[in-house]
Amino acid sequence: MLNAFKNSPRRAPNWRWLRAVQIDGGGKRASRTVDGPDGFAWIRRAVRLKRRFEQANNRPDAIYALLERDSDLFWAHSMWSEDKAPTRWGIEARIIAGETDEEIAERVGVSPAVISAYANVFFDIRDKVDHTDYMVNVVMADAVIRGLQERHYDLLWKLLGYHGGSHVLNAVINKFTATKRPDTPDEVSGFFQDFAINTMKYKAALATLTVQINTHTQLALIDSFVKYVEIERTTESASKAHGTIVENIGAMLAALPFKVATKLDSEAIKMLPFDDGAAELRNDELMTYATGGAIKNKAEIQALHFPEPINASPK
Repeated sequence: MLNAFKNSPRRAPNWRWLRAVQIDGGGKRASRTVDGPDGFAWIRRAVRLKRRFEQANNRPDAIYALLERDSDLFWAHSMWSEDKAPTRWGIEARIIAGETDEEIAERVGVSPAVISAYANVFFDIRDKVDHTDYMVNVVMADAVIRGLQERHYDLLWKLLGYHGGSHVLNAVINKFTATKRPDTPDEVSGFFQDFAINTMKYKAALATLTVQINTHTQLALIDSFVKYVEIERTTESASKAHGTIVENIGAMLAALPFKVATKLDSEAIKMLPFDDGAAELRNDELMTYATGGAIKNKAEIQALHFPEPINASPK
């Protein structure tokens, strides 16, 4: 009973629906003081739906009339009432991930009003998302108590949506990470390679979440952890070594007595006037000018020319 009150520290996500059930069974009526203004309105609406739905007794004409009165809450209740329903689990996980009613409705294929009704009556947790202990110990309590298995899609999606956000949740629900669609037949092989790598990463992440700790797995887990630490240490050392090499190369280039030019600076056409001249540049002048630097007496060197040939007198 206590988990059906707005301010309860163990408030159930569907507390408003639980209040409606209590009221329909003769319990205390909804109150703005106890249930809050929004809670008061949604609880009364939920009570009306519950009573009319039970009165309809699956008669088509009565169900149709109920749809006309409150179709949004009717469809929200329809999705919630299925215990093993991926659509329901996806909606709840996306609410936890912080998606809006419009974003969730676009993915599910319903109107935002249906998602709003679901979130307000059957999964009212948006004001609790920042309270981490509540989210873990109440909303995802089963994952904490019994552990996770891959088949526990509802808990798995909620956990990854809570910690990873919308993009991670999309990949988990769709079982497919973003991979570039091939534009040509030659790109098909690369597509399958990227898909295989991403799929293995996904399965490895699930394995770390779902593997149980017992006498059969604890040594294997320790061994895997040791290998991971070694890889991390090796990678860190390699990264530091690479950074040291880059820094040393940069210091060496800065200390050189000439400029390191860009490709544009060192176009070969700049050397043509000297190639056709009468004088050659010294080695240091050649290196300086070829890499974009300036040399002294450039005009004088280019002006030097061989003397005109003197025609020999005829024999």
